Amino acid sequence: MKGMNSLNQFFSEIDCHYQCYNMGRRIYPIKHQAFVDFEETISPCKMPFLQHAWLAIVFWKNNNLTKDQNDTREQEQHVWFLKLPLDEQAKLNLAARDDFLRRLFEALGDYLSESSNGSSDKLHSLEKAMKDNPYGFQPKPEQMANFHAIVHKHFSLPASTFYQTTQEYLLSDTGFNEWNELGFQGFADIAARLDEHILNSKNKTNEQLIIEAIPHLPIEPFQVLSSCLENHIVSQKMTQTVYNRLTTELKEDDTTSYSAQWCIAAIRASSQTITPELQVKLLSIILTSTWKTDIEVLATLSGRSWTSISHPEILPEFLEALAITDVHHQGAFKAILSDLMFIPGMRATILQAFRSPERSQQLAQAIGTFFNSL
Repeated sequence: MKGMNSLNQFFSEIDCHYQCYNMGRRIYPIKHQAFVDFEETISPCKMPFLQHAWLAIVFWKNNNLTKDQNDTREQEQHVWFLKLPLDEQAKLNLAARDDFLRRLFEALGDYLSESSNGSSDKLHSLEKAMKDNPYGFQPKPEQMANFHAIVHKHFSLPASTFYQTTQEYLLSDTGFNEWNELGFQGFADIAARLDEHILNSKNKTNEQLIIEAIPHLPIEPFQVLSSCLENHIVSQKMTQTVYNRLTTELKEDDTTSYSAQWCIAAIRASSQTITPELQVKLLSIILTSTWKTDIEVLATLSGRSWTSISHPEILPEFLEALAITDVHHQGAFKAILSDLMFIPGMRATILQAFRSPERSQQLAQAIGTFFNSL
């Protein structure tokens, strides 16, 4: 095993297939060649978060099964969650990757040796390989629910037992207040299967079901739903429904904390819309509302809708709001912008906005403090 210099090579050497998923700002499968290019530092991390690449690697023994032959593979799959540091160009820090591989070899000594005894011992070694590894991490419960839903959809595996129960809730003719007993997993499954038809119906899809329910959902289930939808591409009609619900809530009451929660949920639910101009319109409403300086709203904007932030109608308003927020949350301007500017393609756009002659004095001061702290 000497000379091992990549995870791709490692899995090939132990005769395992693998599928990598991004676990940072969004959860989605990474194409094999894209991961290889990232490992070879040909390409930067597409969606870095806190200057790291957050990854999940699902792997299984090469038993000549195709992806569609999954009747037994589900029990053979294993998952590692990795957090790998990046360099200043958002490319993989090779020293850290090599250190991870070294620790991996130490943890898998028996597995990698020719004298390893039996498949059960090897399986145990694989399962324990990430224990106490500093490059491992434990996803939050909502991440795990979405990851489970996305992987099962990707490998054509069945949804969880919560799937049908959540469909029945969204179909409710008696109201939407009985949500306390629902599992997060059911919403994640539905969001991952927007194109699938609901049970006992050949005409209505999960997407249509959600669109019909959004105007009536209480804030709590809508928050859960939005944290699932952010991982998937959503239609113009879905985005329009989210936009309509947000404008209704802000029009009725723009003074309570519930309004901030509606803003955050709407940002997340529409973050991967196929009609970005509609999300720009949605963000414009938020950045002219009472909640434009709410730290959680701005952090969500940065973390989930960075592509829309770069729009010329949004970025100046976002920076002005962030400068005002920094007065009450010192360090917010630096923390959010440092993370945002680390995303490939964002630095130049933000630096150009910094030079705008129309910026306020408060923003100019915040920018000066930002550069002085670097």
